[in-house]
Amino acid sequence: MNYTKISISVIIFFQFSCTNSDQSNVKIRGSIINKIDDMVYFITDDSTYKTTVDSTGAFMMTFKIDSSAYIRFKHGPESTSMYIKPGDKIALNIDTKEIDETITYKNSPESSYLAEKYILNEKMEFLGEPLYLMEESEYQSYVDKYKFSLSQKLNTLNNDYFKNTELKKINSITEKYIIQKQNLSEKSKEELKYQWNVISISREYNFYSLIESLDKTEFATILNEYNQKLLQSLNTYKNMDWYVNEEDKIYSLINAWKERKYNFDNMPDPGEQGIDFSYPDEKGNNYSLSSFKGNLVYVDVWASWCGPCIAQIPALQALEKDYHDKKITFLSISVDTDRDAWLKMIKDKNLTGVQLWANGWSSITELYAIFGIPRFLLFDENGKIISTDAPRPTNNDIRDLFDSYLN
Repeated sequence: MNYTKISISVIIFFQFSCTNSDQSNVKIRGSIINKIDDMVYFITDDSTYKTTVDSTGAFMMTFKIDSSAYIRFKHGPESTSMYIKPGDKIALNIDTKEIDETITYKNSPESSYLAEKYILNEKMEFLGEPLYLMEESEYQSYVDKYKFSLSQKLNTLNNDYFKNTELKKINSITEKYIIQKQNLSEKSKEELKYQWNVISISREYNFYSLIESLDKTEFATILNEYNQKLLQSLNTYKNMDWYVNEEDKIYSLINAWKERKYNFDNMPDPGEQGIDFSYPDEKGNNYSLSSFKGNLVYVDVWASWCGPCIAQIPALQALEKDYHDKKITFLSISVDTDRDAWLKMIKDKNLTGVQLWANGWSSITELYAIFGIPRFLLFDENGKIISTDAPRPTNNDIRDLFDSYLN
């Protein structure tokens, strides 16, 4: 027997097997300045990978993927887009105080491009002053300059699939910008100037934050100031045909903020009985919060058109799997107005738990002062409130919260 040949064959097989396995692994090491907590996450469409950050801000992560993919790197509340390929060995450096300006990648030119693209997007005002005050031809040139800049950056890359995917995205979004500009073409210069003034004034106020931080009197004072600024801006155009219609819009807007503040101030506190709600499932059967008495109820308010909502799905599915034998109900309530889009998302993403359809912003968003999604709520086995702003599935705190009530 030729032992030399057998040994060589075994070595060749072993080397091939190891190499083949390594080719599907992605290795990411990183350094975080001003770290926020001790965890980092890498989130794909169907999986979430996580690892710890040491005292110096360093971390190392290895996971297996079958094909190239866009992912999100997340640390604390901060996140950014990346692009990975099987076999990648990437080095990532970041300062959380200026995440987008400081993030750098080694051995991932696609991720570097995405970081540059994000910064460029922040500098451009496609939906701001140029949209309202530029002439149509001038706005077209503004958009073309953006497309040219990104195309030049893409031309430095060797990944044809990534380049073609990004070019499609660029063309798609810029076409939407041009259509939005064209949709404004029937409005007069005066009306467009007024609309931009309204946007500029509104940017001075973060009412979603003020609702929570101010008492009723303080909020009313700020809201009245906002109202006066809007009316003052409108009064310049008293002779315009659209004056009365815009005046009505201002009054409706102010009343809507008053109602939101009222709903927030009257929302039940943790430990109090939750306000019941009822919605149909895919088959038209109605379920309410009280339907699940005896279980913890983790409520996800979401929509199929909401990107951040979709990003939570893999982690939510992992939670459901890990707690499937516990006394907890995972209840998802969609505010989609398009029922077919909601049903399609349930099928495409293989969504489990209890899926209900609210058909738009409705009683649950009013009763629990929900102004943005995704929003998660947690109720105890008697329907009492544990949290009306519970940790998201991607936040490990939710597991600790579950365990504290289940044990």
